[in-house]
Amino acid sequence: MRISLGKFNFTKLIAALAFLFAIIFFADLTAYAADWYVSPSGSDSNSGTYSSPFASLNKAEAAASSGDTVYIMGGTYKNFTVEASDSNYNYVHQFTKSNITYRAYTSKNVPVFDFSGTSTSKRVAAFHVKSGVTGVTFLCFKVTNVPVGSQKQSECFRIEGNATLNQITCYNSNANGFYFCNNGTGNVIKCDAYNLYTSNSTSNSNTDGFGAHGKGVTFTQCRAWACGDDGFDCITSKGANTFDTCWAYNMNKGGDSNGFKIGGYGTGTVPSTVPVHTVKYCLAANNGSNGFYANHQPGQAANWTYNTAYGNKGANYNMLERVSPTDSTDIAGTREFLRCNISYNGAIKNIGSGSKVGNCSWNSSFNCTADDFVSLDASQMTKSRGSNGVLPTITFMHLKSGSDLQGMGCF
Repeated sequence: MRISLGKFNFTKLIAALAFLFAIIFFADLTAYAADWYVSPSGSDSNSGTYSSPFASLNKAEAAASSGDTVYIMGGTYKNFTVEASDSNYNYVHQFTKSNITYRAYTSKNVPVFDFSGTSTSKRVAAFHVKSGVTGVTFLCFKVTNVPVGSQKQSECFRIEGNATLNQITCYNSNANGFYFCNNGTGNVIKCDAYNLYTSNSTSNSNTDGFGAHGKGVTFTQCRAWACGDDGFDCITSKGANTFDTCWAYNMNKGGDSNGFKIGGYGTGTVPSTVPVHTVKYCLAANNGSNGFYANHQPGQAANWTYNTAYGNKGANYNMLERVSPTDSTDIAGTREFLRCNISYNGAIKNIGSGSKVGNCSWNSSFNCTADDFVSLDASQMTKSRGSNGVLPTITFMHLKSGSDLQGMGCF
């Protein structure tokens, strides 16, 4: 018997086999994504499994690969060794691998990293994401007691690569909370920074809750209070930053004491394209200087929309600009965009002709008084967060029914 292949198409067969091989190959890669575990009672000589966890994140990162997740069991972590150093910094944890997630095993038992025993022979960076490292995620843990000694500054998180931080709390430290610098980018979501200050006047004036000094960061539902310098600061930023539904309260520890310091370059190099930031649905109250501050920006600092300011001692809104990147003469802001903002119990400064101001509470057509608000108790801003880290429910600066300010402000 003779079997004829007829017009059998070998090209299609080869293509089909190649497609099938690709499916199997990539499915196999996915199967290799691994979970690792660390515990205060673990050991770095363990295998890193749930029943045999590591003791340190450094060991977990050494074992992990792109796509893996490191689960952090509840409890307090301390007595760290310094993983890396350079001429200025001791990096207690340094992350050099991309696309790895470090997260609490459960939000009901949030891990705490306590750096009270860390040497201050150099500046301290408790967590450092190196330049070029991308896709690192930190989720649901707390950082405390990061020291500074006689150094100019320390940082809880120093991000020079790309990272997402979600439901992270930095508190009771002598250090910046979240510090993006150089090429740093990322997202900061539902994070808190509070009681970050020091008796060292030099470092205290560098201790912000959130610092966006890199190539662009988005902050969403974040809070800062009682920090040594500013709540949110993006001086010298190379990229545009977004502040969405963030709160700054009670910066009165001796530094610059602004709620939101948006813009400015000081003695730094101004980029060829001056970034325009976004500040929307934010709340600034009882800060020692300005609530919302353009900070000598050599151009438009931001689009300021649906924000609320109360009781800031310098000004609720201060739109001070400078003439241009090459002319440092200070001028009243001529390029700012302000719409649907509320100001009560505080000054409005340096809004010059040319800035676009629409439907704000200080316009002559409105009458902003205490009777417009349900509550003037700013301390509500520090209440505990709700389920899944959402901002707490408060009545402070909420508008009463019937107020002629309806449609303005952050609530």
